[in-house]
Amino acid sequence: MSEDSTESKEYAVSINTDDIREAIAAAASALYTLTEIALGSSEDQDIDEHEFEVFLLDVLGVLTRHAEQLSGQDSSCEGGKDKATSYE
Repeated sequence: MSEDSTESKEYAVSINTDDIREAIAAAASALYTLTEIALGSSEDQDIDEHEFEVFLLDVLGVLTRHAEQLSGQDSSCEGGKDKATSYE
């Protein structure tokens, strides 16, 4: 193992906005990035973390399925009551 891999890391996410949708999108983007990093580093660990890996894959799945809403591109989030939403 290299010396760098044993060093403690700190992660901080700061979101500076007064728009709740923008804040959620920024937080989701940070979560996606951190989840990908965690999945990439889980292969290097000796401990069996299968349940955590399954959780991370589920998180990525949710973020991917709702990418349009999180990016602010979803017109159904604009308050249109006449628009139907399908969850498959």
